[in-house]
Amino acid sequence: MRKACAALSVGLLAILVGFGVAAKETLLIYTSTPVEIMTKLEQMFEATYPDIDLQVFRSGTGNIAAKLAAEREAGKIQADLIWVAEYTYLEELKAQNLLYKYESPEAKNIPALLVDKDGYYYGARIFALVIAYNTNFVKDPPRTWTDLLDPKWKGQIVTANPSYSGSNAIAAAVLGMEYGLDYFRGLAANKTTVVQGNSQSVTEVAAGAYLVGLTLDNMVRGLKAQGSPIDLVYPDDGPIFLPSPIGIFATSERIEAAKKFVDYVLSAEGQQALVEVGAYIPARTDVAGPAGAPTLDELVAKAMPAEIEAIVANIDFYTQQFVKILLGQ
Repeated sequence: MRKACAALSVGLLAILVGFGVAAKETLLIYTSTPVEIMTKLEQMFEATYPDIDLQVFRSGTGNIAAKLAAEREAGKIQADLIWVAEYTYLEELKAQNLLYKYESPEAKNIPALLVDKDGYYYGARIFALVIAYNTNFVKDPPRTWTDLLDPKWKGQIVTANPSYSGSNAIAAAVLGMEYGLDYFRGLAANKTTVVQGNSQSVTEVAAGAYLVGLTLDNMVRGLKAQGSPIDLVYPDDGPIFLPSPIGIFATSERIEAAKKFVDYVLSAEGQQALVEVGAYIPARTDVAGPAGAPTLDELVAKAMPAEIEAIVANIDFYTQQFVKILLGQ
């Protein structure tokens, strides 16, 4: 009798669960978007899509690439989406047939330059590598990338490691192609400090540990808005344009849910969220950007020219040279 009652209880519980709230669909993204920004974006997305549980693995592009290589070796990519700063890496994934081709209905609302010509990814998080400086100590900041080679900045420059940061890998390639390896040698001669990522480099400048830094404009705007003594210069010889791409893995078993996240990020609501929580420049003209920031068109017009094919062809070489020259590795 007791066994019968126990079985009946289990059966009733199963029925009750069946009538309860359906289990959420789990979606996993690998991203280089800073944790505090991604956490807020996750909350906003889940409020719009309460049936989806967005899980986030956050690290630098270099670490993400290593993780994906290990997963492929093991036989299965765990993530559904990827969103990093280094767009050349998505070109690599596309060439290996690892991305899912998706024409988002929101694509019509963003400029063509942010849409992969083959339809596999979209530039969704717009920012730039610029020169940051501490306003308490610097009244006449560097105005060009080559100004950083002036001996007066010796020991006072900080930047992120391009072998970790996808943003800085792109920058290493663009600056290397423009100025050659002598530019890296000049930074090394000026005792430039190399830290892991841009979150650290911008914090060091704001704290006054270094007077100037090569770092990301949105991070500078964010700290400045919070009252930190930091500001930025879009160099006269061109900031480094970074249209951080988002894509879906072809191996995902949750393609429809992944599409919803891409659509959300590209939507007016998603772009407004990125402006509000990350001080990014919006990819859409119908969304107002952060105070004092250039529009997308203005940023592109300012940017140092660089063709994606040339960056793809040269990024590994210049990343390796940067690390060798500045870190002796």
